[in-house]
Amino acid sequence: MRLLRQTQDLAIPGESSEPQPDLVVLERGAEEGPGRLIPAPSVELVLEVVSRTSGDRDYGVKRSMYAAGRVSAYLIVDPTSAQCVLLTHPTGSGEDADYRTVRTSKFGEPVPLPMLDVELDTSEFETLPGVRTHRRP
Repeated sequence: MRLLRQTQDLAIPGESSEPQPDLVVLERGAEEGPGRLIPAPSVELVLEVVSRTSGDRDYGVKRSMYAAGRVSAYLIVDPTSAQCVLLTHPTGSGEDADYRTVRTSKFGEPVPLPMLDVELDTSEFETLPGVRTHRRP
């Protein structure tokens, strides 16, 4: 059974920042006690929704942080460009960490999440009109 959490901080070894994803998915019992920090390697998926101002951080800094922390899957839901980006297979360390596999789906297409054995229906996802797209691909 999985546990979904919003506003949950992640503990990433070697990072002074404790990112707070929009959604965290982990196996029930994977968290260590009642604290607010969850060890990043125990997380199955983190999700960030890009806002008017968070694109560069979501696609850059957090991507590298989550990969360095060995978060198995990172899903970016981006209403500024009407797409979802699923990143899997973290590799590397520190600021050079990244994900080996990148799958991009446009809003309206299902997003396969094999690590959770589900498909995310994006047919009703809305865009943020008039917002300039972030700088990173």
